[in-house]
Amino acid sequence: MAKETKGRIVKLQKDLDQKKKMVGLPHNLSGAFEAISVLKNDIVHNGPPTCVISYEGQIIFANDAFEKIADAIADTGLIENAIAPPYSPAEIEAIKQAGGANPDEYTILADGKVKHYLASYHFIDSINNQPGATAVVLRSNDENVQIKDTLAALQSRLTDMSRLVSDWTWETDKNLRITYASPQVQKALGFHPSELLGRNIKDIITEETYLFGDIKIKDLRQPFRDQQLTIKNRIDEERLFLVSGLPFYTNDTGEYAGYRGSARDVTEQQYQQGALRVAKEHAEVANRAKSEFLANMSHELRTPLNAIIGFSEMMSSQLLGPLGNKQYHEYSHDIHASARHLLSVINDILDVAKIEAGKLELLEDTTDPLQLAVSVQRLMIERAENAGLKLKLSLPSKLPMIHADQRKMKQVLINILANAVKFTPSGGIVELSGGINDDGDFEFIVMDTGIGMAEEDIPKAFEPFAQIDSTLSRQFDGTGLGLPLALGLVRLHGGELSMTSKPGKGTTVKCVLPASRILPA
Repeated sequence: MAKETKGRIVKLQKDLDQKKKMVGLPHNLSGAFEAISVLKNDIVHNGPPTCVISYEGQIIFANDAFEKIADAIADTGLIENAIAPPYSPAEIEAIKQAGGANPDEYTILADGKVKHYLASYHFIDSINNQPGATAVVLRSNDENVQIKDTLAALQSRLTDMSRLVSDWTWETDKNLRITYASPQVQKALGFHPSELLGRNIKDIITEETYLFGDIKIKDLRQPFRDQQLTIKNRIDEERLFLVSGLPFYTNDTGEYAGYRGSARDVTEQQYQQGALRVAKEHAEVANRAKSEFLANMSHELRTPLNAIIGFSEMMSSQLLGPLGNKQYHEYSHDIHASARHLLSVINDILDVAKIEAGKLELLEDTTDPLQLAVSVQRLMIERAENAGLKLKLSLPSKLPMIHADQRKMKQVLINILANAVKFTPSGGIVELSGGINDDGDFEFIVMDTGIGMAEEDIPKAFEPFAQIDSTLSRQFDGTGLGLPLALGLVRLHGGELSMTSKPGKGTTVKCVLPASRILPA
């Protein structure tokens, strides 16, 4: 094909030279004509792939660029598309006025690479003003195809994301007329996106809003985020949305073009939050009523109990003379012991109620932690020995003073130690230690070799009236208020109570007071 094409070009060149001789152009015009001819020839041969196809479907001219891809493009239908049916003079004139027929797209595989071309057709007149041949020029379309593929991928990504997220997105023109609404708007409001196009975004908002400002004044066009707006859906129900938006501008001139934004339906969320607030208020009222009831009942119970304790103590000591029967003396002692135990339980209940109601106050003063630990040991040593336990005290001889309510802190340590003694079998060890920890806080530590508990049961141990299900624990009486009361008293001091335990390995309880309660030496 290349040899035939070059032969035709040589013949055309000879015909051109012959015509120039016949015309007899002046020397200067002849040179100019020669230069133009050479330039045209160079543009054709060194330009994009170009060919001329006769009406019979024969390639009568092809430049080198076309020769390189001729085999790859042979099966694309280029020749068939270039052979146009006979056009009327008016149609040919219209094609000429348009600069040629509409280009076709071709994709070929050349040199192992996919290439894209746009083919433009230019009809060459023949006899009777009918197209006798078609000049085809192929321009590379790789960049345009790449741009189209990138835009398609971006559009697909945007579409997928707008469908996946719960928010619906929107866009307006500079007059706030909606130009785009994502498919999620149908789920949120019941409108098909096309139904909202052309409507002013303020028309679907039920209340007056300042958010879009004066769109004609630049300084008032401000972005906004998570503004609560009420919007009516398709059936005129009001839905609550958090709306965000920002103005956008054209890339070429920077002119204001409109607003873009998103809207999230929070109607159910607001309803749930309202229900939670109401439930919380009801729970707080019930809790206050419970605390007041416990406080009142504790007060009412303590009055007769004090009388029982006083009279039983007089009878037990036979202050007014002998009772006459030994069993009466034993009974009076039991009544006195039981009444004091009941009074202790009532006092604990009252303290827990006061803590929950926020009415328990601390009487703080300078406190010696070592002296406090020694006094607690004295109170607990007899109980530990009766249980067959060894009660150890392991504190440094020199400890800083702390600012605390001494009576409340003593109650904390007694409750923790009583719990340790209660759940440690005979022959075990209970140890009270303390000092300044690595964080600079002051801590008391109570360790025992008792029955322990599972990690998931530890939170239950700090709940009022809770009981850990254990065979050994059920052998002892208890209200389950010791640790909860200790926790409440420590937290009143700004501290914290923590526990670590393993079944059969024992338990460790840490009572930590903040460093701010440590007094300077």
